Amino acid sequence: MSNLYLQVGKKIRLYRKARKLTQEELGEHLQIDQSYLGRIERGEVNITLDTLYKISSALQVHPARFLEDEKDSRIGHVRSEILDNIDSLILPLTNDELLVVQRLLKEALSLRLIIQKRT
Repeated sequence: MSNLYLQVGKKIRLYRKARKLTQEELGEHLQIDQSYLGRIERGEVNITLDTLYKISSALQVHPARFLEDEKDSRIGHVRSEILDNIDSLILPLTNDELLVVQRLLKEALSLRLIIQKRT
């Protein structure tokens, strides 16, 4: 299968694990066999848009997130991995918790700018 199917499958696995779901649990929710879901996650099958939409709905992730192109360069790839990992960490948070994280990030970034101006 193409690199696109591997990328999509990898992101499905990432978001499934972030939701603390097993392949069996997600498969039951989607009414598909867990072995088929495993093949999707490994990029071994040609996933339909309908199935991708069902998976994105179940994982509460916009379908476009699965299709976003990873950068070819090493820096772009590392950046993409980091952002995906951050996304998987904050995905299970409540709206109130997300607001706290947002405020902390803004404060940390403001601090970084102040430090940069002093040097």
